[in-house]
Amino acid sequence: MTYIDPQVRANAERNGIPHAPEEVIAEWHTLAEAVCGELQHAGLPAYVEFSNAPSEGRAGARVSVDTMDGPSGDVYVGWNPGESLTEAVLGFMEPDRLDLREPVIEHGERVNLLMDTAIKSVLVLAGFRTRDASEINDLASGIHIAGRQPRQWFLAHILTEGVLGLIAAIRSCDPSDDDRGARAGISAEGKARLTGRGIRIVQDGLRSLADDDRQELARAFRRIAGAMHSQDMACRGFWAADRSLLELADELCLLPDRPLAMASSSLTPNRVLAAAYVALLGSIELADVDTVGGDDAVKITTASTGTLLRRLAQAPAEDRQELVHLLPGKRPTQPTRRSLPVSWRPSLRPRRTAE
Repeated sequence: MTYIDPQVRANAERNGIPHAPEEVIAEWHTLAEAVCGELQHAGLPAYVEFSNAPSEGRAGARVSVDTMDGPSGDVYVGWNPGESLTEAVLGFMEPDRLDLREPVIEHGERVNLLMDTAIKSVLVLAGFRTRDASEINDLASGIHIAGRQPRQWFLAHILTEGVLGLIAAIRSCDPSDDDRGARAGISAEGKARLTGRGIRIVQDGLRSLADDDRQELARAFRRIAGAMHSQDMACRGFWAADRSLLELADELCLLPDRPLAMASSSLTPNRVLAAAYVALLGSIELADVDTVGGDDAVKITTASTGTLLRRLAQAPAEDRQELVHLLPGKRPTQPTRRSLPVSWRPSLRPRRTAE
């Protein structure tokens, strides 16, 4: 497909404003389609506007491609309000009626600002790199899309839920008072031993993350702990729900009483979460039967890994691939349910017994 007519391209070059190469424009249009799809996925009306097919004021998020070769060339998103608001604003912009103090003009500007903020938030959440178009051109409005990053927010959600779920499952596994057989459950000392390393990994990791990552991870722990507690209330009722989930989020976000470490460029929230999750599973797998019985260990690990696999089935391909890179063991190019390393699945090997 040719985006710029050869004659138009030649004339532009003669005038000193050349268009970008066709392959670059093709990449920009692919990015524009992805941006449009993400906005539609979020429920916003959105469309891609081609230079040879103007939208004529169509309402919604207008995704366009500036084909110029230079800093301004790329993908942009702007908001077109509804026809009635547009006509009202334009009516007061005519020379004989120009009045910038007219409330409807300010209303239109505020609507555009609010929608730009909403669009930018959706795209950042989806992994796009954005900035205000005015940073490139003082007279431009809307949002400039500088590219896309992997949607690892989805993966962070999965791993955060996994860490919280494992610790909560271990701590809720209380010893039985039934003297007729071996005591099921985990003692208070055993719970501390099984969860200690995973908790330390999270707390130490938070100390070494950049400020923005540290704050975002802390928010994720509290948000997901709250969601898990709400789901527990829906299943078991208000009084029976496990409120310790809410306290657990605060515990994990409690930084050690010492200066924060210098942020490591190679450390990411997902690396911290994956390390903590693996440590928690490993502590259960390597524990002796006096610490956690075989039935309890299988129950906890099976539930946790089952939830993780169900979540991954709904995750974007980029997140599944990233998870495989974070896990120990073989790293296949196409991660599937079977591609998770054995250490992330319940172990069937005999467990160590007490001497």
